[in-house]
Amino acid sequence: MSDARMTTAQRFLDALAAPQGTGADALMSLLHPDVRLMRLGKTVDGTAAVIDELRQGANGELSRRLQWQAPQPVVDSVVRLVGERRPGERDRGLVVTLGFDGDAIALVQQQRTPPPPPDAQPLVLPASLKRMIDHALVERHPMLVAYSDPEGQPVLSFRGSVQAYGDDQLAMWIRSPDGAFIRAIRHNPKLALVYRNEETKATYNFQGRARVSDLGSDRRRVFDASPEAERGHDFAMLGVVVLVDLDRVEGYAGLGPAGQVDQIRLVRGTVPN
Repeated sequence: MSDARMTTAQRFLDALAAPQGTGADALMSLLHPDVRLMRLGKTVDGTAAVIDELRQGANGELSRRLQWQAPQPVVDSVVRLVGERRPGERDRGLVVTLGFDGDAIALVQQQRTPPPPPDAQPLVLPASLKRMIDHALVERHPMLVAYSDPEGQPVLSFRGSVQAYGDDQLAMWIRSPDGAFIRAIRHNPKLALVYRNEETKATYNFQGRARVSDLGSDRRRVFDASPEAERGHDFAMLGVVVLVDLDRVEGYAGLGPAGQVDQIRLVRGTVPN
């Protein structure tokens, strides 16, 4: 990597981290006329548009808050800039990759690093998440269940009857009372579930312990709350109820310009702050 390119990268970094309202002139002198900037969900071209995105875009304010490492050469025409959140802050980090044409910056790629996990909260499912779970099948986002068979082989299975059952439980109607799933959870009750809405990007992971309930009240309630498509497969109610005592729920309600929206981490046994 030439000294000129490394110097340009350092000057770019200084301008990137400069206070609001400054740095634009310095950036103008460093960028190729046909420069392109890319970040998740957006691409802009040309010096004016790229400078505006760098200073005013989704990562502009974040860039000014981070603690930056010295530029790192990757290959001859690529330099990486790494910004880390300051101690005590909850910002995401930012990785900026610079591509060169001659000694001018021709490509800027921005990639956020994951934020720190939120503080653990008591395991109480939010009403909005309960609704997502209860409508997962009818809204075409069926939940995926992961469990282990008696030989320890991981198994994945979509389950259309998954529903919220109080604040810290899930329930599902399993049509085959002697099937592989029931045999598996009797041997090892630990399982995991995932909810994903590709349209809103809402994503939640669940961990818990499954058990069969023979209570008539559970059977009636869970069967009646199952989607019509599921009930139609078992008019005679030959199936069984499986309750899942949740131990951990993590996820977020969607993605916005600043990243994950309404991130949660719910852990059984956590004492409220």
